[in-house]
Amino acid sequence: MPSSSAFKRLIIVWPLLLGIGILTTSNGLQGTLLSLRAQSEDFPIEITGIIMAMYYAGFLIGCRYIPDMIASVGHIRVFAALASIASTTVLIHGLFVNPWLWIPTRMLTGFCFSGLFIIAESWLNKIANKSQRGAIFSAYVSIVYGGLFTGQFLINLAPLNSINLFILVSIMISFAIAPITLTNKKTPGYAKPQSIAFKEMINISPLAMTGVFIAGICNATMLTLGPIYAKNIEMPTSEITIFMGIYILGNTVFPAVLGPLSDRIDRRMIIKLTAIIGIICSLMTVADSYHYPLIFILGGMITSIYSVSITHMNDQIKKEQIVSASRSLILFNSLGSMSGPVIAGFLLSYLGSQSFFTMISLYLGLLLIVAFYRTIVGEKIEHKRSFVHIPTLSAPSIMKLKTKNIQKSHKSNKKQ
Repeated sequence: MPSSSAFKRLIIVWPLLLGIGILTTSNGLQGTLLSLRAQSEDFPIEITGIIMAMYYAGFLIGCRYIPDMIASVGHIRVFAALASIASTTVLIHGLFVNPWLWIPTRMLTGFCFSGLFIIAESWLNKIANKSQRGAIFSAYVSIVYGGLFTGQFLINLAPLNSINLFILVSIMISFAIAPITLTNKKTPGYAKPQSIAFKEMINISPLAMTGVFIAGICNATMLTLGPIYAKNIEMPTSEITIFMGIYILGNTVFPAVLGPLSDRIDRRMIIKLTAIIGIICSLMTVADSYHYPLIFILGGMITSIYSVSITHMNDQIKKEQIVSASRSLILFNSLGSMSGPVIAGFLLSYLGSQSFFTMISLYLGLLLIVAFYRTIVGEKIEHKRSFVHIPTLSAPSIMKLKTKNIQKSHKSNKKQ
């Protein structure tokens, strides 16, 4: 039976999935920990925004250069080296509480994590066969978001001003090496990744490019400075973990509903709908900061915009271009993610906490304008591919796992 076969395949890849789960849990804890520790140490908020943005800068650099490192010395060596460095950078944050040291250290962390995800995802691609890719990809998505969700609540295990939580993150990263490097499967072969120029992608679908960029700004703003916003409105740490956990839970739930819906109706309509709902939730949150259902819905809308935008681009290109196009989209999303925390840091510093969700509503408003414009000038897309829910912290290599599962369709020659 297919279900039994898929279950057996999941059993085979469990060491990889376990390692990925530990990495994402450590990543979720580390992001919130750094934000709250910076706030407790009275770092200027604008400097904290720059520190948090450096993760995405490092991630972007890693996506560019780590494949060359893998080609030179192999997956195992690169993975072990990056995990060791990532584990060390966490301890540097805890030992030396200095904003100017944290900036390059956080960039190095992002560089390392991009490589860790690239290698782990490459292994999944190697192990997964065609018929079981869907089940493995679904497990991967669940584990990534489950790890981020769990990591938020680990912040309650020790005082923020001690080094204990930094040590815990370091231990988790080190422990993640074991299940991945000790897998009994051969390391995957190396194929230099390709990407399509941003200019060409914008010509194909300006809406998709705008969607992934705005989603990057909004999501990174929430994940990095959301804890500081919550602290500034006097939430206790225990409630901040709930605040962030609910946002991440929304990331997981809503794309599972809106994605299949976008397969049946015009994806531009879904992007407009998610933007409108996101704007409403953002503005209502300005008036009621403790309204958790609004945060839950907002998280779902932002992540749905990201995945629907990627799938919207896939509808308009050849199947063999999907991996390279998705790589460009994920990298463009990273550029947005770099911008979000920096802008938010300055706005929070000079305009106060009320500007936080107002700013997110303005970003979504810009996307809504582009979506309405493209609905007017764009032509109907006749052939569509199946929706793909891509976790926002994944490396571009994850698309190789999903591409084989995307239904075949003829290329639509109509530009969106």
